[in-house]
Amino acid sequence: MLTDKRHALIIDVLGQHNFLSLQQLMDYTGSSASTIRRDLTKLQSEGLLTRVHGGAKLIDSGVEPELSIKRTQHIEEKIEIAKQAASLINDNDCVYLDAGSTTLEMIPYISATDITVVTNGLTHVESLLKQGIRTYIVGGEMKSTTMAVVGTRAVNFLRNYCFNKVFLGINGIDVATGLTTPDEREALMKEVAIQQSQQTYVLADASKFYQTHFATVKAVEPPIVITSELGRQRGKEILKTANIELLGG
Repeated sequence: MLTDKRHALIIDVLGQHNFLSLQQLMDYTGSSASTIRRDLTKLQSEGLLTRVHGGAKLIDSGVEPELSIKRTQHIEEKIEIAKQAASLINDNDCVYLDAGSTTLEMIPYISATDITVVTNGLTHVESLLKQGIRTYIVGGEMKSTTMAVVGTRAVNFLRNYCFNKVFLGINGIDVATGLTTPDEREALMKEVAIQQSQQTYVLADASKFYQTHFATVKAVEPPIVITSELGRQRGKEILKTANIELLGG
């Protein structure tokens, strides 16, 4: 297995299990103990995980994997979610697409015509234009990890528009903390987008449930979560008790 793919797999499985032993990581990747130790040392130096006695766990205190890694994780789930989300866009809608790997997967499945899309995801622009979609890119500070535009200028830009629908990525959904993300600048972008929208949808694969990160994302009205079948099973208790609705009930 190539090193980059092995690193992505390690981050992916740690995201699902929080902690894994050295032996478990060897089993998941089919690699030797020495290879996994080198991988863990490298990933720890990049701030993606922390080595603990006997294994490793992810770091949740504000550290976020790069978009290139996220795009290798939970692909089947993300496509399932993206298809559901794209089907909700109607002709003539004005839509906000949040930066992120799952919202990016929506773009090939958008069939509505004469729509306008505003996005803070630099990676989204080329795909939107190839689809012939009228596209506005938010201006402001660019994050190198998620390729998201954030900051005061970006927030003020968003306040100039009204959206029929907003589609947001998220890092964590929990009963106690609600919606959270590692970066307070991205949290603010999401909050402003919610304020400017008639309807907000949050796209979340199963790994996002029972996770809490640094910054909360507040919403006056309950957002509607679009998830996979696996996400429905894993997050059913959260979705029953938190101020969150599920697409389709």
